[in-house]
Amino acid sequence: MVYKIGLVGTHGTGKTSLAALIEGELKRRGMEAIKLPEISTEARKRGLSINRNTTLGTQMWILHQQFANELELSEESAHTTNYQVIITDRGPDNYCYLEHSVGENDYALQMTLGHLSLFPYDALYLLPRTNGNIQNNGTRDLDKNFQIAMDEKVRAFFDKYQIAHRILPLPKPEDRYRQEWVEIIVNDTMERL
Repeated sequence: MVYKIGLVGTHGTGKTSLAALIEGELKRRGMEAIKLPEISTEARKRGLSINRNTTLGTQMWILHQQFANELELSEESAHTTNYQVIITDRGPDNYCYLEHSVGENDYALQMTLGHLSLFPYDALYLLPRTNGNIQNNGTRDLDKNFQIAMDEKVRAFFDKYQIAHRILPLPKPEDRYRQEWVEIIVNDTMERL
């Protein structure tokens, strides 16, 4: 069975970088680990609108692709490495972006909750919003108000549907590389495997 870590929360909190750091540290400790690609970036590369300009079609593509990638790497296969750990950059929080942009969608909600039920995460970590600037990498929306709104929406979604998760502590100013978060997640993972 593959141990599945989900990094969730609003955009611009460092999920993508953290996923890479966790993957590297787990590999350093001898674990077969892989970070899944960040699906919103993949959508943008394909010309799909994301952030506040997203569409129902794009958000459905993101949800389907995210869950398909998780399933592909969670299954043992003779054709690929059999990973011990997969790290997802986003997951059920993708639904919140859909709802924010196009309103509630029962199909997407049931798909998200169904995926959580049938293929649960072993650990979900919610990254807090920090006071720093959002990295301008051409993908993230730089509007802090949008970031705050999405942070509130993700937290409310997890509370409403009682999705078990751990909120990571705000990073100390000197912890630019989020080493505390890496240690928390890697140590949790090593203890559970």
